[in-house]
Amino acid sequence: MKKHWSVLVSSGTLIASVLGFQGVASAAPSGSVTVKAHPSDCHYEKYSPDGHPGARAWCNKSNGGHYKAIVVCMTWVGQKVEREAVVWKSGGADSIVFCPPQSFAETPGIMTKPD
Repeated sequence: MKKHWSVLVSSGTLIASVLGFQGVASAAPSGSVTVKAHPSDCHYEKYSPDGHPGARAWCNKSNGGHYKAIVVCMTWVGQKVEREAVVWKSGGADSIVFCPPQSFAETPGIMTKPD
């Protein structure tokens, strides 16, 4: 009889855990909710200070997001090299990335993210 009772109790616990017991729900604290979006009013261009080819990018409105410059460079032997700035920027700051030595900037661009 004891064996049947332990099987019944363990079966009941298994069924209750699958069907019955629900977790406790919690809500986010009240207050303002901030929605972050991709930056807007963004611009990019080839950039070559002192003869070092690369690209420069900036966004006038960060909207809580970030951006960085990217560039496709071409070596003198015809090989394409893609580069992107290391640091994400926000708030109108310039993002600059340079091409490797013995290459030139072919296509500048910008990469954005919402946070």
